[in-house]
Amino acid sequence: MSKKNDKRGATAPLLHSQVQLTVEKLSMGGNGVARHEGFVVFVQQAAPQEEVIAKITYVKKNFAEAEIVKILKPSPYRREPPCPVANVCGGCNWQHVTEEGQQLQKSLIVSETLKKFLPTVSFDFLPLQPSPRSFRYRNRIQPKFDGVNFGFFARNSHKIVPITDCPITEEALTAKFPEVKAWAQKNHRANQGDRGIQRLEMYIADNEEIRYGSITDEDDGVGFSQVNRFQNQNLIDTALEWAGDENYKSVLDLYAGAGNFTFPFAAKYSSAKVVGVELNEKLVKKAKTLVHGLSTSFFESEVEAYLRKNPPQSELIILDPPRAGCSEYSMRTLAKSNARKIIYISCHPVSLARDLKWFFDEATVTQKNWQIKRVQCFEMFPQTDHVETIVELHC
Repeated sequence: MSKKNDKRGATAPLLHSQVQLTVEKLSMGGNGVARHEGFVVFVQQAAPQEEVIAKITYVKKNFAEAEIVKILKPSPYRREPPCPVANVCGGCNWQHVTEEGQQLQKSLIVSETLKKFLPTVSFDFLPLQPSPRSFRYRNRIQPKFDGVNFGFFARNSHKIVPITDCPITEEALTAKFPEVKAWAQKNHRANQGDRGIQRLEMYIADNEEIRYGSITDEDDGVGFSQVNRFQNQNLIDTALEWAGDENYKSVLDLYAGAGNFTFPFAAKYSSAKVVGVELNEKLVKKAKTLVHGLSTSFFESEVEAYLRKNPPQSELIILDPPRAGCSEYSMRTLAKSNARKIIYISCHPVSLARDLKWFFDEATVTQKNWQIKRVQCFEMFPQTDHVETIVELHC
């Protein structure tokens, strides 16, 4: 556990005490949620529906944090983590919970968050789509090397947990660990960071070639890409299905990356003008090499800046922002647009719910009849608290 300074929180009788708790559910960030004398208590490495004795490690006005001392009644979803370093490595925070338990908690987190931000908006909440693989699904990782240890940061720490394998990573990558460690050792002095730690990236390229190298301030690596290619296709297929068979004349893909959604939509709506907007120069350059005569254009721009210069005229809009979500200006602008449908793909429930609140607030003011037709979670990141969500908006 991280060594948080007690001075951050109030010094209270509860601090350092041991209390009996019942864990109700799991939260964003991975901790269990329990209650004690009016406090919400976030319990590290807890599982839902279990009773524990926990030590309070940090107290604030309205919540506390705790670590488990003893499990009195194990959760029906608790298991021994398949990875031997799962309890200390910062990569997976839910390996101690079964896949069924993980999926139930992710659906609960998303549905509760949306209802909290949008209490008057109704929608169909579809069952979560499990990942084809619960392990061996990551095609891109960022290990670290400090001159001796090759691995990932420990939870809430910059100390490296040494590894020889990673069960959530595709075996084509893990087979290269010895080679990458030797390469990092050779290049360590030239590429180490402020803490003497070399940041690395390994990934499976489109041609199945294994590539690796150092990440520096000048080179942030390959850029964003979906790390679970087995589930990514299911997400694309769902987005295409939800977009429908209408004859759209124009499609706008915001936060387009290298065209993960842009090209499938361009193929389906072959007579439409398709535009992708992406800030990352490296991804835009890659996307432009793949156009091959399609009626598709890519613009290197921050999304809000693009929308300020180009008020959206497209009938179909796809949104796939990073974890921070969209800006308020962007969401209000989209709500005022004449789009017939918007497909929003999100990797963070809170930014999604906040963005949709801005969207519907603006729709109310401008009397646009936007509705959420359906919402579905996708298990894109098994063994972690992260979840992908797709939302269909129509007007």
